[in-house]
Amino acid sequence: MARVAQTANSVRKPCQQRSRDSLERILKSAETIIRSKGYEALTIAEVVRKSHTSTGTFYARFPDKMALLYAVHERVLDREEEELSARLAEVAWEGLTLEETVRKLVAIKCDLAEGTERLYEAFVVSGATDRVVRQRGYRSKAHEEDVEVQILLGHADEIGPERAERACRVASRLWQAAREENVQRSKSSVDGPGGVPQDALMHEMAEVVIAYLRSPEDPVPPESTGEGEPQA
Repeated sequence: MARVAQTANSVRKPCQQRSRDSLERILKSAETIIRSKGYEALTIAEVVRKSHTSTGTFYARFPDKMALLYAVHERVLDREEEELSARLAEVAWEGLTLEETVRKLVAIKCDLAEGTERLYEAFVVSGATDRVVRQRGYRSKAHEEDVEVQILLGHADEIGPERAERACRVASRLWQAAREENVQRSKSSVDGPGGVPQDALMHEMAEVVIAYLRSPEDPVPPESTGEGEPQA
């Protein structure tokens, strides 16, 4: 259970500026290595070399490579959440149609995801077996879903007032699931019928989401009351 308690926020923050600088170099170097070469290329020796620190400095902050990944994960997701909020705040959403809103959301998500493929892959694959990475990832997904739902709910009347919030949450999770499945498929080492680039996948998903949100009927049946059910 000790591993579960370790997060980026548990990394002891240095008091001295010099120590803070070395910690920043370690985190930046680790992120750069994963971003360019993937998680498999991340080694303590390479991080120490690239950050111009020492093994002792590294172990003063992190007990092992996994603890370093936790810190990088937290750092990246915190930054992405801030960037997403800033980009969304720049758009005059009230002036867009439902179709324009969905496509604009996808465009922003694709822009922010550019160049992060190997980082995201590292987090998805690690999260499959590590509870800390998985929980932090779900918190980030929940944040992303909430802000997207608030934007999409501006078209609640068109979507259908009674199904609007649920439909918007489903739409957000469709994007998340498509991106994650694309990573899992690429890591499976099983030849598929044809590759679908990430940006193409997301843009095609926009069309799927638009059609779903514009559907005039709620696909979820009402809860059964037990009355009128056929007898066995």
